[in-house]
Amino acid sequence: MKILDPSKYNILYLDSGSGIGGGQRSLLLLLKMLDKERWTPYVGCLGNSPFASEVGKTDAHVVPLTLPEAHNKTDKVQRFTIQDLLNDFRQLRVIGQLHKAVRQHRIALIHANSLSVALLGGVVAKWNRIPILMHKRYATSYGILDKICEKLLQRVILVSEATRWDFASETKQTLIYNGVDLDAFQATQAEVETLRTELFSGQNGSGHGGENSKTRLVVGVVTRITPEKGIHFLVKAMAKLKESVLSNSADVKLLIVGGPYFQKDYEYMASLKQETTDLGVADSVIFTGFLSDTRVVTSLLDIVLVPSIIPEACPRTIIEAMAVGKPVIATPLGGSKELVTSETGILVSPENAEEIASAITELATNQDRLVRMGKAARQRAEQLFSCQKNTILTETVYTELLTAR
Repeated sequence: MKILDPSKYNILYLDSGSGIGGGQRSLLLLLKMLDKERWTPYVGCLGNSPFASEVGKTDAHVVPLTLPEAHNKTDKVQRFTIQDLLNDFRQLRVIGQLHKAVRQHRIALIHANSLSVALLGGVVAKWNRIPILMHKRYATSYGILDKICEKLLQRVILVSEATRWDFASETKQTLIYNGVDLDAFQATQAEVETLRTELFSGQNGSGHGGENSKTRLVVGVVTRITPEKGIHFLVKAMAKLKESVLSNSADVKLLIVGGPYFQKDYEYMASLKQETTDLGVADSVIFTGFLSDTRVVTSLLDIVLVPSIIPEACPRTIIEAMAVGKPVIATPLGGSKELVTSETGILVSPENAEEIASAITELATNQDRLVRMGKAARQRAEQLFSCQKNTILTETVYTELLTAR
């Protein structure tokens, strides 16, 4: 085995950068935590994108590329369309840009953050005889594209067992859960109370008692606003709660935190707002819009909701909820069923507003259980989701690939 050169290695990270979702936030955290004495990060992405702006705030160098934008995912199983593929193939010119970047910046390794960029980067990696790995952040199938991509890669980092390829060798696949900065993600009580005042100013009730005899319970979803996240079932669940006996003792508020990416997402947002009016729960649902720093709002929530109707790989919402000691109500799809245990939350059937309402009621009426779940969630986060530990595991993969050359 070759001895690792002590000098820095230049790594090229690839991401479409068309939006800032969980995968992009995970990559930004990795860039922050990397040992800069060993690795110099370059990030290839859409140059005028919000993601490029966020990368610019780190120590990484932005490499503007005409990469394909993220696919408009709507199907529960197949996550791409023929039009998606045509759009990607039209941008094959990016291969030339990637080749130039690899030569210009003396890139030693490529780390792709999605399938589309892994396919393009894989061609360039073989051309330049450098290793490439992909962070596999999806739990659904791309069919033949998955198999083509696997042939181009030296390693795949899985973010959950739900993302494993059953047709690929186990030695090529390494499980590393997404990480969170367990210390930095904590919000102060002053920050939480400031946000609470901003959101609920002029409303009766309190999470701590207050003038109103009802106890306030704040539940919420922190995600991109898109149909596959199942947010409309939360709105329906709020209507069921309003009709239940819980409404006599608790004032339940739902926060919908996030923004849309695609046109269909904007339409979905409008439909959600209309549905809150139609169901008579507009006074119990608050749309906060996109928040780049989710620390405070996650700390404010009593229960975090993840009602996805398609498999997600490793939802950051869940690990961030656990980081601040909050129980989670989620659907058992994809990686969610690995992250949420009976000690840290409740799993409910997909597309089932009644079960969501029942789970909220169960925790709202058992404060001791809610507190125990929160403590267990924090302990689980410390065991599995420390970004320091997970960055070291990722760097170990880099070292293995570079020393094997």
